[in-house]
Amino acid sequence: MLVLATVAILLCAVALRATELYTTRYQSLPVSDWVESRPPLSESAGIPSAADLARGLARTMPLLVIGDDVRPWTPVFGPPAAIQRSMGGVRDASRMTLVSPGTFAADQIPVQMRLYTVVFDRTLRAQEWVGLMSREMDIRDPDSGLNQVRISGPDEADGVWIVSPRQTGGIATVVGHRGPVAFDLQVTFGPTPAPVPPDAPVARPELVDLSARAETAARQAAASYADWLTTQLNSSRS
Repeated sequence: MLVLATVAILLCAVALRATELYTTRYQSLPVSDWVESRPPLSESAGIPSAADLARGLARTMPLLVIGDDVRPWTPVFGPPAAIQRSMGGVRDASRMTLVSPGTFAADQIPVQMRLYTVVFDRTLRAQEWVGLMSREMDIRDPDSGLNQVRISGPDEADGVWIVSPRQTGGIATVVGHRGPVAFDLQVTFGPTPAPVPPDAPVARPELVDLSARAETAARQAAASYADWLTTQLNSSRS
């Protein structure tokens, strides 16, 4: 009996440790996702698909053309991100890219605008994703690995970052959510500047100026898209 009791205690400890490890790598347990995706907890019923919401960027930015049409996207924090975890509570997610009209080499495009749109089952999950993205962006961009500088204040609804001028310039990112829909909009002004040497004593002024212009464009684009998104969410509830 003593042996059986000891084995039972060890198995319980292993199960507890496995649960702890799982929940540090995943935002929620699958059973929680299943429950939250159904009434009365689900807040995403009636909301258009993430693909349709992503296409809204083309409506709010009519001077740009589609460079990479809407396709599915998985909101996972993986290398080179500092945070390593998957997200729970995701109904669907999409990405798309708009670019300046014309034919350009990939690193010569005057303006690129990339959007991630994520529809969560609950607003709480969207808030958690934005919180994780903010923690990650305060360190570096989880896509490119470039260091970031936060330029938004604590009272702003959305977080705003520019690429560190000690690395390069012309990249600005806005991350936020409206209800259960989260978005990550990034503007890149080309041509891409040459990387700053690691031992450079100060940032080059032209990089700071390029990032400032990218910030202005990103803020305006995000504000227009957020207004359009809010209208779509209000219509889905009526």
